[in-house]
Amino acid sequence: MKYTKSISLAALLSASSAYATTLTSYYEYEIIEPDTTGSNYGPYATGLTEEGSTFSVFALKSDLDQDIDIGLPFTFNQACFYADDVCEEIYYGSENSTDLSYENGYQAWRTAMAEMDQGVLDPESYTMGATNNVKIEGFDDDTEVKITDVVDSSFLGSSFAVGYGSAPYTDGERDYVRRAFIIDTSTTYATISLIPTAFDDDDGGFSSAYRMRDVTYENGDTKTLIVGNASKSFAGGDTDYFDLCYNEGDETDVDDLNYLVYCPGFDTQAWAWEYDDSATEIEGFELASEWLDDNEDRDSSSDVTYSAAAFDINDSGIAVGVSSYEHSDSAQGARQRAIIMTPDDDGAYSEPTELTKATSGVSDQDDTLYNTWAQTITDEDDIVMGNRQYAVSKNVSRPIEMFIYDIDDDSVTFPFLNKIVLTTKQRLAGTSASSTGANSRGYDMNNEGLVVGKADAYDETDPTVGGSARTQSAFLYDNSTGDSWYIEDLLCTQDEDGVVSHPLIRLQSATAINDDGVVLAEGYQYSSISNYTNLVDATAIFVMLTPDADSEPDESPNCWDSEALSSDDDTYSGGASYWLWLFALPLMLIRRFKSNK
Repeated sequence: MKYTKSISLAALLSASSAYATTLTSYYEYEIIEPDTTGSNYGPYATGLTEEGSTFSVFALKSDLDQDIDIGLPFTFNQACFYADDVCEEIYYGSENSTDLSYENGYQAWRTAMAEMDQGVLDPESYTMGATNNVKIEGFDDDTEVKITDVVDSSFLGSSFAVGYGSAPYTDGERDYVRRAFIIDTSTTYATISLIPTAFDDDDGGFSSAYRMRDVTYENGDTKTLIVGNASKSFAGGDTDYFDLCYNEGDETDVDDLNYLVYCPGFDTQAWAWEYDDSATEIEGFELASEWLDDNEDRDSSSDVTYSAAAFDINDSGIAVGVSSYEHSDSAQGARQRAIIMTPDDDGAYSEPTELTKATSGVSDQDDTLYNTWAQTITDEDDIVMGNRQYAVSKNVSRPIEMFIYDIDDDSVTFPFLNKIVLTTKQRLAGTSASSTGANSRGYDMNNEGLVVGKADAYDETDPTVGGSARTQSAFLYDNSTGDSWYIEDLLCTQDEDGVVSHPLIRLQSATAINDDGVVLAEGYQYSSISNYTNLVDATAIFVMLTPDADSEPDESPNCWDSEALSSDDDTYSGGASYWLWLFALPLMLIRRFKSNK
């Protein structure tokens, strides 16, 4: 791994003290360059060990939204609500290779999948994975690989990476489109496949791994579990959805590539696998015995895709994730809701519990909310963090809102419900945080109650319904106090003369945090104040942020006293054209529903 020079930063709430002093910042940052050779976008972090010595990232060949997962319909089942020209441009891209949107988004990815299946394109790694330059055995340049978690297991005394990958292409065909895996990164690096035991046929089934945890049940039994999802049947009851999703058959025209509504082509259930170092394949078990409409197996009379997954599990065995129910009888008719999967004293799981508090305050929630999902859960206090996604306009926006749920108290909070994250300047000035329809998406939460994610940038208020997506900024939220900060507001220095310097960094999302508060984030750095102000000539960066144990975020200096920000408060995103924004940031989720042929 290559590192750039580490820069120690300074922080102080205000630069108007009686005397000047040199201060260190709340965050020290390192710009890190994982080896993602062959990719064009990313890297994006997915996991970080407690020691901070190993992290997992993925990078993309095509400009897909970093949140898209072909195995999770809730990440792509909302129709495009932006302006028509924006939807057309983002989905289809431009036919002019000089345009910044040329071959972007789903068109490039779907076209590549079709061409590989037809044997006319030499397969490359369209999704790549890396853990500190560890090459994943069994997945080569003819596959798509994503690492979703890294962990140091105290039970097993070793370090592991989990994720999923496809089978290699052979003459335009492959044995399966996705298989979960686990590797021991401290020993042999041998890959163990986590297979979907409930379903197996010529198309190989489907499985994903998202987290690995050491678990101790009430009866004292201990297990090391990997959680995710696995296929139970073909979606739609036959292979039609599978064929449409993966461009099998004659779906070769670009206008026919918009079939994400049929993906992943399988009905999936929340799943777990117990680690066994003597195996080459591990057969798992269901964490949920049914989907949310009480179906244990596919309802042959329904056209929806049944989907469920577990995204995290704590040390007592409580798993959280998402499950579907039938909202309408159509291919895109499933909605999804956050679920909790609680074991009995012997570690057995049965039906899931819907986290109904995630829809609190929403009348007619079936029509108002597309999806809710539980992202992660803490160990000691059983605190769940997740998100909900609107299907209707909320003050010119269809936002995603983060929620925090306390299982023991059966209580929920929405930290940014109709609120924005305030900059240091806004907080000092007493600016109101009110902003109906603001976006906030949580990615990770540590056992200290610190959450990281992304939210609307400080001045983003333009309509998104009939407009374009809002620029996002990485945030830090403290669940114990209710305080929040833009992370880039915690990166400034103050010298002995009281001059505040800005590192000219904009962080658009933070996706991993460990119990020491170390954060992984990605964004852009600029070579000059002029470039920073005008949002030009940016270098994509991936950073590790280490907090100062002797200070608090509110003790940071005011970045808005720096030359980079004091001269113009309105240049963060409003000054950028749509195409500059499109070039600078990963695309927001865009999809248009398409009727059956």
